Amino acid sequence: MSNSAPALGVTAIYLRLSKQTDRSVSLDAQLAECIALCDRNGWTETRIYRDESRSASNARRKRPAYEQMLADVRAGEVARIVCRDDDRLVRQPVELEGLINTLEPGAVPVWFAAGSELDLTTSRGRENARIRGAIARGEVERKSERQKASNRHRVATGKPLGTVRPFGYTYAAGTLTVVPAEAESIRWAVAHVMRGGTLSDVAREWTARGHTVPKTKGPYSWAAAKGALTNPYICGHLQYQPSTILSPETSKRVPGWKAELIKGEWEPIITREQWTDVVQVLTRTRSKAGNYVRYLGAGIYRCGVCDKPLRSGWNANKTKKWRTYKCIGHNGGISADPIDEYITEILMWMLTQEDFADLLAEPEGPDRGALDAERKELEGELEALTASYARRAIRLPQLEAGTAAIEARLAEIDQALAGTVEQEERAARYAPASREQWESATIEQRRLFLRDLLPVVRVFPAGSNPAPAVPVYVHAYDRRGRLRPLTLEPEDVETLQRQKAHAAKWGKVVDQA
Repeated sequence: MSNSAPALGVTAIYLRLSKQTDRSVSLDAQLAECIALCDRNGWTETRIYRDESRSASNARRKRPAYEQMLADVRAGEVARIVCRDDDRLVRQPVELEGLINTLEPGAVPVWFAAGSELDLTTSRGRENARIRGAIARGEVERKSERQKASNRHRVATGKPLGTVRPFGYTYAAGTLTVVPAEAESIRWAVAHVMRGGTLSDVAREWTARGHTVPKTKGPYSWAAAKGALTNPYICGHLQYQPSTILSPETSKRVPGWKAELIKGEWEPIITREQWTDVVQVLTRTRSKAGNYVRYLGAGIYRCGVCDKPLRSGWNANKTKKWRTYKCIGHNGGISADPIDEYITEILMWMLTQEDFADLLAEPEGPDRGALDAERKELEGELEALTASYARRAIRLPQLEAGTAAIEARLAEIDQALAGTVEQEERAARYAPASREQWESATIEQRRLFLRDLLPVVRVFPAGSNPAPAVPVYVHAYDRRGRLRPLTLEPEDVETLQRQKAHAAKWGKVVDQA
């Protein structure tokens, strides 16, 4: 290349950085060197193209600024290209050929601020460029082999991969450590989703708690929340999908939750079974953007005849249009608003009761108070046994037999008490509640109330006009299997009789715990 060049025309300055390390040259440093070269040659009109966090080693990864620069060259808007060195510009022989074909029609030269210069406008310059490109390509491939070998070793020993920490953990010196606040949020989200909550609700809650996406530092969206909950790292596993830049057609990656999992060496936040369950829920069609539930009972209310979930829909005539709940074959479209209003009134009554926690108990559930009392009594007996052995009042076989019997009963009590934890969590979630809280709740929260408080709502076809009262054909059961309203008042007894008669028309018997 000649030592001087015309000062006319636009000089394109191309900057690229794949990843910032201690040995890499920053974009600002690259720009300073390129500007110094332009100043020495009197090129005052410049146009800067930046590709940050963009690798040139893989043809599948696009470089928007590079593509724009080539488009400007083809449009005749660029007189020359300046780059710090050749490996910032291209690192693939096939891409070099494309660059040569783009520059040759306009005789656009390329200048490098560091290292030897290459004149791509001459045959000798292109030959040298191809030789240097082949050498650089070989180094890229050797580096890839070293990285894959290192990753295989890390996977074999259960160590995490990557540089960005997964949500729920800190990542330092190749070790993952649980972040308690984030781990608690993950456990809450898993339970919320499994009870019918949505990813949008999770995203709002995490953002309200002050969590940000580890990679972008931005607020959580439903998609980012889904990525965090389907990441196998939270259940103590990782997935390894080796790819190669030599055969990109065979390196297509699948979502992490579809790949083969390998047990890691770090502490899990949830169990593998819990993770599998939540992944199954989140990867169904309904988890896609825009396909969210808008109405209280959609998919929760069930047909009183066939017990299939009811779906929301619309009916219309010449004068009006109204929302419905439908069951194919039995409920062709029963008016939805009266049903939702009736169920809402039941929920509001339940939420404001003083004995609210009792309404959340499971049918035939354990008596927590009695179990706690028995546990304390057994612990006292265990201490007494130990004291008797210390005084030599009993022998070792007696101590061992008595201890084994007490510990076995304590294990049974602990197992029974574990079943009451969910009831306490539900009570803490909702009580005390008020109509104002209900009015301000999201549809996802209202549906969660419904699932927890009235787990069974059966909707029978209403029948011919005039339709009976809503409680006659809508049967709502609480967690104890009791049909609402409870038969305490004379009007309730009459309603129950009408409920039984209406169900009998369809060959069904009303359950009444």
